[in-house]
Amino acid sequence: MSPQLLVWVAAMILQSTLLGRNMYAIVCLTDLENDFINPFDLSSKMNRFVTHELVAHAVMAALLLLSGNWFSGACLAAVLAYMLHLHTHRLLHVDTTDAFRQLPQQKKQRFILLGAHLLLFVLVVYRLIETALLTLLTAEGRAMTKKLLHEAAASIHGY
Repeated sequence: MSPQLLVWVAAMILQSTLLGRNMYAIVCLTDLENDFINPFDLSSKMNRFVTHELVAHAVMAALLLLSGNWFSGACLAAVLAYMLHLHTHRLLHVDTTDAFRQLPQQKKQRFILLGAHLLLFVLVVYRLIETALLTLLTAEGRAMTKKLLHEAAASIHGY
């Protein structure tokens, strides 16, 4: 199996994890807003994974940059820089005593990160599929796929 394909599989696993973690954080913040959870439980749930998020993001950015995927690695590095900025100013962490006051700012930051993670997820999945197709198809398979797609495109005029 191609090393590039393994890089993209690892990137997809890490990106899906980050996307899921961010959605979980938004759900937890919404639960606090609706009084389904107390600030102590929220802070223990959210603060526990902040360092893991940063490490996963740094590993994924380094993996893509070292494998020569400059555009994807640069996009991930930009989001990592934003996350590091939030981390150094303690904006990714939830303070138990200030949770209700921090809530609008936390939700705004998490929605920004959700948008970035969604865009990066689409990019990673696209590159994974592209790499898989280019890696797994042989020369004969590429010719057959080209012919099949050409015939399918030609037959679409009837609809």
